[in-house]
Amino acid sequence: MKRSRCPLPSYAVVLAFGLGAAAAFAEDGSAVSEQDFFGEMPVVLSVSRLAQPLNETPGAVTVIDRDMIRRSGARELADVLKLVPGFIVSQRNGANPFATYHGDFDSINRRLQVFVDGRSVYSTFYAGDVHRGMMGVVLEDIERIEVLRGTNSAAYGANAFLGVINVVTRNAADSQGGMVSVTEGQGGISDNVARIGWGGDNAYFRLTTARRTDDGLDNQYDDKKVSQVHLRGDLRPSLQDEVMVQAGTIVHSAGDGFVGSTSDAARTTTWRNAYAHGAWKRQLAEGGELRFAGSYDEEIYHDAFVGGTGLTSGLVSTGGKGTRTDMEAQHSFSWGREARLVWGGGYRREEVKSMALFYDPNTLSNHLWRAFGNLEWRPHEKWLVNAGGMFERHSVSGARLSPRLMFNYHVAPGHTLRLGTTKSSRLPTLYEMRGDVRWYTPALLIHQLRVTGQAKPETLVANEWGYLGEFRSLGLTVDLRGFEEKMEDGMIRRHGNARPYDLINKQPTRRRGWETQLRWQPWGGTQFLFNHTVLTIEAEQLSDRRAAPTHMSTLAWFQRLPHEFDLSVIYADSGPVTLTTNTEALDASHQLDLRLARSFRIGATRCEAAVTMQAAEGGRQEFQNFKYSSRRAFATLRVDF
Repeated sequence: MKRSRCPLPSYAVVLAFGLGAAAAFAEDGSAVSEQDFFGEMPVVLSVSRLAQPLNETPGAVTVIDRDMIRRSGARELADVLKLVPGFIVSQRNGANPFATYHGDFDSINRRLQVFVDGRSVYSTFYAGDVHRGMMGVVLEDIERIEVLRGTNSAAYGANAFLGVINVVTRNAADSQGGMVSVTEGQGGISDNVARIGWGGDNAYFRLTTARRTDDGLDNQYDDKKVSQVHLRGDLRPSLQDEVMVQAGTIVHSAGDGFVGSTSDAARTTTWRNAYAHGAWKRQLAEGGELRFAGSYDEEIYHDAFVGGTGLTSGLVSTGGKGTRTDMEAQHSFSWGREARLVWGGGYRREEVKSMALFYDPNTLSNHLWRAFGNLEWRPHEKWLVNAGGMFERHSVSGARLSPRLMFNYHVAPGHTLRLGTTKSSRLPTLYEMRGDVRWYTPALLIHQLRVTGQAKPETLVANEWGYLGEFRSLGLTVDLRGFEEKMEDGMIRRHGNARPYDLINKQPTRRRGWETQLRWQPWGGTQFLFNHTVLTIEAEQLSDRRAAPTHMSTLAWFQRLPHEFDLSVIYADSGPVTLTTNTEALDASHQLDLRLARSFRIGATRCEAAVTMQAAEGGRQEFQNFKYSSRRAFATLRVDF
């Protein structure tokens, strides 16, 4: 079954229309400010652990601020990542959205590291993914998102295999007062957010509660409800010290499987996560900083159904419990004007208990010690060198070193070239090292999977070169990145055609390509964002070569209109892709999202009413060729007081 591709204007036509319309709207008086063109280069923290402007980071970074998140009309963090070059955004089903960078070959994000205010949401359970943790983020609380496009195990360890998404929520002092947001729309969409901030005298707090529900994809048993509560406190006990404390819980209840199936029956799954996180920073003399952080996460997953028929029927379960304790310390300081250094270490302990996944009633555990460092050296006013890495010793997988060397050359003010290489590893999860899944029936025992422990850490060597340019007279920023990513030890995949299956490293692969990101603000009130990625995968198997589209593009137009109206148009396009182990590829896809909003005041209360239509031109395939998402329209009312 295929759906015909609806004719849409080319990028050139859309861009021309946008320019013409924007020129007309410019008469509203939205003058171009000096800040629009001559503002400072954004400073990010997600690459080397040192605060660096974008033109000095050892890697390509995309920054998405809270204004762009709101104007995108996104309901999920995964949807926001459509604005980042190289990301594939899809859904295993309507209850499990995911976003992968350069193709992750399956339906879960297990090769990205995602932080929320420094706390990893990487799961300790099952295959170690982040897609459920990403759903436990309230978009209205986010200050900005920093996305490092490319591997960063050199700074953040094994889980940062393909990249890092660093979500920074607003300081509690900046979100005082109350906020309520209500969204209703097609497909069972019913979202609400309530937030209250209070405090004073150097102690501020924020409490956010949120619920997000919808009916999922067309003709699928995949409705979902995500309920969450988050508390954040920011304290300043002295001029030199900052303390942040956080705690929260997320419950993800979702439909899964297929009605009438005997091997994947329709049922409701539940994932519960509770966390506590704290960080203390002290500012030292001459720009130095000392930081200590620690977190505790607990997740409980329930997924069970009766599979098979008659004598071959039995309970199929993948549920269990996982916990993670993480502690870290780091110290940064300067050596004169030429060098800065950050160094530190950490400890992580993970525990998993699941009779269903390990055929063992006991709690399994592992621990990881890590030490890291990065030197930023400026041998000349035009040259900057970043050299460093991460050493990790895992209780099961052994020791690994992930080094990085990157050169930045400032050709001229506002124009920088970047060249470097890095080596990264992803350690197998407990499930990938010790999994033992057995399907019991009244008549016999059928092994589904039994891991022999042959899986080795996945190893990636990445070479990249790039250019970052500011054309301030045009209001244009250009970010180009070329890359070669060689998977020396292939990705861990299922092995064998008969049960019990095993998990081993498959054949090496190599990815080559380039990506570009253009941000253009021709005048005040108008902004264009254009991303384009070209990617080639060299591999023995056809399914691996199709594991990412050969091209992906996004064009976004954000326009301030007269009378406090605001328009957003986002068009995303990608080539065919195989996101499963099947050889049949999904068709090339495209999606057009529209949002129209109006801001107004009732006394001192700020309000915004918005209407969003996702997939305005019609539905598209999602993950498998028989699953479709359809056009969805919803309205949102937000009140800040």
